[in-house]
Amino acid sequence: MEQNEPQNCAETLRSMRQQIALANAQQMLGKITVNCFRKCIDRPGTSLARAEERCLVQCMDRFMDSLKVVSLTYSKRLMRETK
Repeated sequence: MEQNEPQNCAETLRSMRQQIALANAQQMLGKITVNCFRKCIDRPGTSLARAEERCLVQCMDRFMDSLKVVSLTYSKRLMRETK
């Protein structure tokens, strides 16, 4: 039984990391949705106007581009600090 403990611990840790990553992704998606909706939708209705669709696409694209830049910068910083 003791031989399986490190493996079980590693699996548990991996599962926890995946759950945290999923929760972070869901939280980020929620923030994107709220922020872009507030910015782009003036009067909610049964359908989106073309301008609202374009605004939503551009808003989400900008947010994802910004996230990519921040993530890359953070990763590079971590790499520098661990050397």
